[in-house]
Amino acid sequence: MQKIGIIGTGIWGTALALTAARAGNEVLGWARKKDVIDSINHFHLNKAYLPNIPLPDAIKATENPQEVFEFADVVLLTTSAQATRSVLQQMKLYLKTNTVLVLCAKGIEAESGKLLSEVVQEEAPNTITAILSGPGFALDLAQRKFVSVTIGCQDLSVATALTKQLGTTYFRPYTTSDIISPQIGGSVKNVIAIASGIVEGAALGDSARAALITRGFAEMARLSKAMGGDFQSLMGMCGLGDLVLTANCMQSRNFSFGYEIGVCGSAEKPLQENKRTVEGIATAKAVVKRAQTLGVEMPICEMMNHILFENLPLNSALEKLLSRPYKGEGI
Repeated sequence: MQKIGIIGTGIWGTALALTAARAGNEVLGWARKKDVIDSINHFHLNKAYLPNIPLPDAIKATENPQEVFEFADVVLLTTSAQATRSVLQQMKLYLKTNTVLVLCAKGIEAESGKLLSEVVQEEAPNTITAILSGPGFALDLAQRKFVSVTIGCQDLSVATALTKQLGTTYFRPYTTSDIISPQIGGSVKNVIAIASGIVEGAALGDSARAALITRGFAEMARLSKAMGGDFQSLMGMCGLGDLVLTANCMQSRNFSFGYEIGVCGSAEKPLQENKRTVEGIATAKAVVKRAQTLGVEMPICEMMNHILFENLPLNSALEKLLSRPYKGEGI
């Protein structure tokens, strides 16, 4: 039996812990809240996030992050994208050389515009970075519904080993040595999903949503290419697959948040009332910041920034997008 560490025991971290345990691993998760730790250790439930799904005895929790890094050489980092740097800073003293850190959050650091792998390089340079990204809702995974993802690592043998360690009959990872595309795909799709939700909420029609998603994928591909990503990887689970799911489903927090904007006609009220973690909000700003430094054109993501941060009314945003010059097909 191999050992897996989990940093973060929210719904996504718990679903991945379940999957790792079902694949035959021992799992030790770190949580901030004592009630979550007690619930996992004493009642074999995460009452706060997955209250109706029993956890096997192979899953334990601790409030001491040092224990996690002493326990396992493979650690899944499931805290939010915007918390990644602060979590690494808190835990860098416990990291062993060549610990495999698997980044499971989707987003780009808002303040710096950096990929999470770049944040790891700055904060924990002696570790090995892997990416787990793709179309999968935590509840589906916890309920043993089929989910497929991409696991990327520059050392392909590490990605292959992770696939064997985590894969089950209902959780199927694909491997790649490209760590850029999984991060760009997992980040940009959240921004496009908000835009897709806006189209749905404003009742602009399925045809308009199909066009929006297609051109959104083109923006994703342009940024990935500019950063050295592989288009074939982006066409897989971590890019196209994740976009198809997130931009078409009310279970997606990004899509449902965008839907509220579409209904309201602007982002002001949905932003004021939002209490969920909607990664696409912070990522929208970060994506455009990074794209501008590379000279990459991303008009949909740019317009999402105007809607989210400058309170541009939806009608005005649509006018601006649809008045752009005609152009040839392609990315």
